[in-house]
Amino acid sequence: MQLRSSICGLLLLAACAGKGGGGGDGGGSPPGGWTAGLGGAMGATSNGTDFTSRPAPTSTDLYSLVCVGHQLGWAGGAAGTMIATSDGGDTWFRQSVPVSVALRGVSFADAHHGIAVGDAGTLLVSPDGGYTWSAVMSPTTVSLRAAALSRVSLAWAAGEAGTILRSTDSGMSYSVVRSGGATLRAIKFAQDASHGFAAGDAGTLLATSDGGATWRSLPAARADLHGLSISDDGMRVVAVGVGGLIVRSLDRGATWAEIGSGSTQALNAIGFFDGNTEVGWAVGNAGTILYTEDGGGSFRALQTPLAADLYSVEDL
Repeated sequence: MQLRSSICGLLLLAACAGKGGGGGDGGGSPPGGWTAGLGGAMGATSNGTDFTSRPAPTSTDLYSLVCVGHQLGWAGGAAGTMIATSDGGDTWFRQSVPVSVALRGVSFADAHHGIAVGDAGTLLVSPDGGYTWSAVMSPTTVSLRAAALSRVSLAWAAGEAGTILRSTDSGMSYSVVRSGGATLRAIKFAQDASHGFAAGDAGTLLATSDGGATWRSLPAARADLHGLSISDDGMRVVAVGVGGLIVRSLDRGATWAEIGSGSTQALNAIGFFDGNTEVGWAVGNAGTILYTEDGGGSFRALQTPLAADLYSVEDL
């Protein structure tokens, strides 16, 4: 699902390769995925549960990764780092960007059109798969923590001070549609580009049904929320946060239930595999990776060689 985006973090997970990765084919391929993070560390899984370390294409911290189909992927990170792959992650190459600040959110609507957001209100846009990136005039100076780009020309960014930006021209220009309140760390939209959610500190949960033009507050979770996932139809929403907190809605945010995670670590992001949307991961501090096979109804911890805090996961 290409509307989705990742928030900033030190380590992230995304299905990218032709090993059952992002984009999904609706078939029965195993849930492969990639990790990238602190110091350019990378890891991969070909079955969703067993992770191995992979050679790093960069020594720079990577904060956000997004994939389109089985072959194309991009990762943004510290000091204006942007890397990309066109062969499912076997090789990566640098892309030039016109900024040197941290890029904390990357989203692509298709193989060509992408956006990136970052510190000091940074907004970037690409029309050609990231081969060229251009800076966009920003209506804010706050750090932006998350981005989403739809296939119908709508784009969004969220970040500090409860700020949400909205674009109606695929990220070429933005306006502030919301400001004030706790930092927002995740923003996700359903495939219809109308129904969306944002989550952040102080358990903040926001919802929209008009493509992000207006937002309404939902009852707050009991602790800070760091990550968010939304299903293609917008019915299932899962949010994760500090102290192993997981909350889930199956009715577009009308009601929520807390899900036992079996972990006390902060959980920073959650994502699901396109090929089987019941399968997903919640990731968090101290290398925590929790695995679900029932759409987030229950989780079990995975043993992996990854020890760094996991702060971001690409919805798949």
